[in-house]
Amino acid sequence: MNSYHGYERREGYHRGYHKPRDDYQKQPSRKDYEQRERVLQPQPLGDRCNPLCPFFICNKAALFTLNKPFRGKYMRVAYCRLTGGECIGSECQYSGCKINALLPDGRCAKALEKKTRHVSDEELFRELQSIEDYDISDFAR
Repeated sequence: MNSYHGYERREGYHRGYHKPRDDYQKQPSRKDYEQRERVLQPQPLGDRCNPLCPFFICNKAALFTLNKPFRGKYMRVAYCRLTGGECIGSECQYSGCKINALLPDGRCAKALEKKTRHVSDEELFRELQSIEDYDISDFAR
């Protein structure tokens, strides 16, 4: 063992390094928790496609975001490198969607999916039963 400015120098040990205990399990960091819990979801504005959505892509790779001050707060804004201004989103000919949810009229298919009413099997069966209960003679003149 060598003496090094009052510290003993041993193999595998030096200042700032401590050998981890065998029974110690490393706790996951906060970043690990955030990545695990974060599930990407479409973020449309109403039923329209939003250029800040995680699935929105620019086929010319000209899309970038800036933090722009607005009424004392910073807002994320999508900008286009081709035009030098704000991204016009689904109106652009180079816009696209990673999950193919961008409709030709600029609406998001996933947003429209959420708005549609899902009918359960029981409701559908009851509706069919009520239609079958009618007699044809009721509709005949």
